[in-house]
Amino acid sequence: MTSQLDPWDPNYRKPDVTQEPEGPCGRCAMCLEAQPMFDQVLDGADYSWACYQDPEQFSYTAIGSYLHRTTCAHVRRQMPTDHVRPHGEAYDRALQKWAHEHHDYNSPEAEERYSPHLRLYIVNPARARQWTAANIGPRGGRDYRLCKACRPSEP
Repeated sequence: MTSQLDPWDPNYRKPDVTQEPEGPCGRCAMCLEAQPMFDQVLDGADYSWACYQDPEQFSYTAIGSYLHRTTCAHVRRQMPTDHVRPHGEAYDRALQKWAHEHHDYNSPEAEERYSPHLRLYIVNPARARQWTAANIGPRGGRDYRLCKACRPSEP
């Protein structure tokens, strides 16, 4: 028996311990508290994906302080290859993972924890003009940059 515990023993066998994922909690208090914010995050993911699928209408994407074309490689790298809203047991597991691991549901980072692409602000030209107007520095200059890779025109 002691040879099984000593890793230097030639007859040592590493114990096979596979941890099963946490079982469904059955919508505990944490899940119930987080569910409205989680549903908002999913709605945002659905809207962002729909905008990304229509680059003709939603031709600009803001990432941080940079303005890109929606078809830019920087934007494509951050977007998932497909998007399916979870339903049924997949929804329960996603809600449980999100609720049990992250307790600050109202922070700006809460959306990013579900998917980093939710930090992208995919907009039409009119909203892009509003975004550029809102991002004026204290001296009246631009407080944003145009991507050097896709070189979008000023909206």
